[in-house]
Amino acid sequence: MSDITVRRAERIDADALFAMLQALARFHGREPSIGRDAFISHGWGEPARFVAWIAETPAGEPLGFAQGFGQYPTWSGDEVFYLANLWVNPDRRTGGVGTALMAAVEHHARETGRSRVELLVDRSNPAFAFYRRLGLLERNDERFVREIGD
Repeated sequence: MSDITVRRAERIDADALFAMLQALARFHGREPSIGRDAFISHGWGEPARFVAWIAETPAGEPLGFAQGFGQYPTWSGDEVFYLANLWVNPDRRTGGVGTALMAAVEHHARETGRSRVELLVDRSNPAFAFYRRLGLLERNDERFVREIGD
């Protein structure tokens, strides 16, 4: 895992992230409905609508990304971080990239006062087992949660 760097994505990373978002959509049998310019505006405009991280090699080759945003469920009053997307290039899976991205997401959630990280994963998605291995708790058929508390 020492050959992996995970950092907060910057505007200069937008094209690489958008390409990975397209690959993720195709994996699910879809095409992204958001265009490149809107994606850039949403991620790096004012206000930014999401936060993203990029995993890369020391040479700067993109390996994967994570993307999410803060939520405030009014019924509980807890601030949570919703992980919308986590993608690792297929040839780099099982190499620690996803685990490193998830660690960055959790660090951000803690640093911003979130009580947990939430995400939805279809049971048929191989990522379901990945999140289970990381120790995330299954809350229903598609939702995993990691309590972050103090």
